[in-house]
Amino acid sequence: MTEPTDRTLAADIEAAVREVPGVASVFRAGGRISQAVDAGAQLLGVQQEDGSLIRWEHSPSEGSRVEVAIGVQNAPGAADTSDRVHAAIAELCADRGYPSVKLHLTVVHIDEGPPAPERSDRSS
Repeated sequence: MTEPTDRTLAADIEAAVREVPGVASVFRAGGRISQAVDAGAQLLGVQQEDGSLIRWEHSPSEGSRVEVAIGVQNAPGAADTSDRVHAAIAELCADRGYPSVKLHLTVVHIDEGPPAPERSDRSS
């Protein structure tokens, strides 16, 4: 079972990924089987539905692992964006005491259009 600190770290990793220039979106990580297991755990009430889209796992014997699935904007390029995402995750994990993390990063979508204009919450 995932401890609250693990959920917090997963949420922080997701936030860091979303801040990387060129990341258009974050998708639920994991393959179909992992997603089916997660859905079953949610139905049984042993996993929260509102958890992070990032998959974070840590065990003393196997170390730390992060799975991330992202959509990227076409302009900066998938390779450059992926490098920046990797660096952001590595830095955050090292700062939290996990200096060696296995990262599985998947680009599942490339947004061909221009970035959406930023919305303002201010009324004109």
